[in-house]
Amino acid sequence: MYKIIIYFLLFTLSFSSEKISIKKLKLSVKDKTTFATLDSLNNIGLDIKKDGDSFIITTDKGKLILNKNKIIAPHKKFTIISSPFKSKDKDFLPLNIILTLNNYKLTDEFIVKNEKITTPKSYPTKVISLAPGVTEKIFALGAENLLIGRTKFSNYPKEVENIDIVGTMFEPNLEIIVNKSPDIVIAETHFKDKLESSLNSFGIQVLKFQTPKNILEIYDSIYKLGALLDRDLEARGLNASLEDKVAYTKNILEDEKRPSVYYVLSSGKSDITAGGDTFINSLIEISGGSNIASNKSGWSYSLEELILNDPSIIFGSKRNIDNMLGEENYQQLSAIKNKNHFIIEDDSIFNLPGPRALTEGVYQMGKIFHPEKSKDLEKIRSIK
Repeated sequence: MYKIIIYFLLFTLSFSSEKISIKKLKLSVKDKTTFATLDSLNNIGLDIKKDGDSFIITTDKGKLILNKNKIIAPHKKFTIISSPFKSKDKDFLPLNIILTLNNYKLTDEFIVKNEKITTPKSYPTKVISLAPGVTEKIFALGAENLLIGRTKFSNYPKEVENIDIVGTMFEPNLEIIVNKSPDIVIAETHFKDKLESSLNSFGIQVLKFQTPKNILEIYDSIYKLGALLDRDLEARGLNASLEDKVAYTKNILEDEKRPSVYYVLSSGKSDITAGGDTFINSLIEISGGSNIASNKSGWSYSLEELILNDPSIIFGSKRNIDNMLGEENYQQLSAIKNKNHFIIEDDSIFNLPGPRALTEGVYQMGKIFHPEKSKDLEKIRSIK
């Protein structure tokens, strides 16, 4: 008889009716970021104690430490830009970071409890990932010790090389997977129902995440994966770090003129780029660019539209840029004539909606769109 472990991770959401007015906090704005005093945060019911340079935050899931520019969770450390500071004998802590770590959020003028994710009755100890984006997040959450299998093209971070390959995203090797006896197999939207049924027939549970299409869905997927793998605190720390870096990027670029840009994914027989409803479009917006395809959905674009909208910047992989440079049809584009085209050495950083895209990916785009801000953008390059 096959053993099957069912994880009741239904991702049901519950909302607290409790609302706390932000007016109860003593606030200060520094570098366009809002900070709150330690005593006022404790006065609204949070539990934060100072210990030297550290702030020990006791949450509903356990303790986190905020030390200068680091968030320290039990299994992982994350960097932030908005570090605590002291003024007139008062300690000021970054408000949004503190709220995220405590599973709260700011809506209008109120602080409310964030969505609650139902956690499994027992946590998996042997996990196979069939999506590179899932693999990346597992490492980012400090849960790589649970990972016993990954796909051929899961190549980030470098340490993933130590994990056995179980086929590709679209053609996983069922025999290898079954022989490894995983507690759970995690896939994304692409995973076929037929393959899922085959694994189920061997008593192996499959959990399919929706591939994130925007920034908020990345945060959501991190929370859900953290809940599944007993990494709730790490998920909060990771999201707090990412949110802080995204906010910092927006702040330093908000007064800059946005260049019109085009991300080339294919050219020649068909022109393919990222439309307005794609994750990559969100990256372009954060990075201070104006995507000429933002009014389109999906990935298809036409040569006529490209010529009509004539972007000032074109960027993409070496192969795709070289293809454009070698095609007569594209020579009239301003970005080609002005040699304002840029090669991204590893464009997979844009194509996987995860932490690296929001750090290194935004950095790579930002320094192309706003080279004068490259030094400032260095701060966001990693979660470590």
